[in-house]
Amino acid sequence: MKFLIFLIAGFYYATGFVIRNERIIEGELAAAGQFPYVVSITDENNRHFCGGFIYNDRWIVTAASCVDGKTIYQLKVVVGQVSAINPDPNEDSMAVYSIVSFPEYNSTNKMNDIALIKLSKSIQFDYENVDFIVYNQFDFVERVGMIMGWGANMDGGYESVNLRYAAGFILFTNVSTGCGTYSDEFDPAIMMCCGVSIVATPPGSPCMYDEGSPFVQELVDPSNSSLVIPTAVGIFSKTPSCQLSSRSVYTRLSVYYYWLKNTAGLQPTRP
Repeated sequence: MKFLIFLIAGFYYATGFVIRNERIIEGELAAAGQFPYVVSITDENNRHFCGGFIYNDRWIVTAASCVDGKTIYQLKVVVGQVSAINPDPNEDSMAVYSIVSFPEYNSTNKMNDIALIKLSKSIQFDYENVDFIVYNQFDFVERVGMIMGWGANMDGGYESVNLRYAAGFILFTNVSTGCGTYSDEFDPAIMMCCGVSIVATPPGSPCMYDEGSPFVQELVDPSNSSLVIPTAVGIFSKTPSCQLSSRSVYTRLSVYYYWLKNTAGLQPTRP
């Protein structure tokens, strides 16, 4: 897995103003087991090109734009990996059995940018380095979350060899205001607009090869208010550039509850 998130040029405010600081901000390196649900999707040459997350022991959630036009023989899914150079103890490269994109996915504007990958064998969970993640509606109040991946560190750059992460921020927008560059394509009913967090660290922005990776928030367990649960609320779909001033579009996961359940079944329960 070689999926990274990199950051460029200063802190970005939700208002759109940038404090100039012309240096690359790299977020932070992820530790083993920090994001056990994140997977790398590789091509036939075992090269990372997209991310995803573990839905259950046979299914991976990713962006439809990652798998559009590809066959099962062109893809592999790597679980339990942090470094693409040094072997990880729980790393497993798995063949793909089938690919199911959301029926209404639009490849032109990336509406409904979500897909499922079924694996040819079951994932072996250890609940520390390899695990699934639940998904839900995002937190309208806090709005801060984590993004992670093996994406490039600059526009036109190559994928990374180490998993990185950074803090992102969900912006409140509507159809009239759009989402930065995507003012004519943004639909708040099925999308999230995200910028760089100014209230959490490390700040960061997704880049190329981060598509398909989740936006994760820690949400309070409705049955136990003292417990917070890492929860996927979005899937990275597109960004106009890797600069911190850019606003990125994520697919809102909660909208696709019935499709996910009907296609991939229910998620596991915790032991």
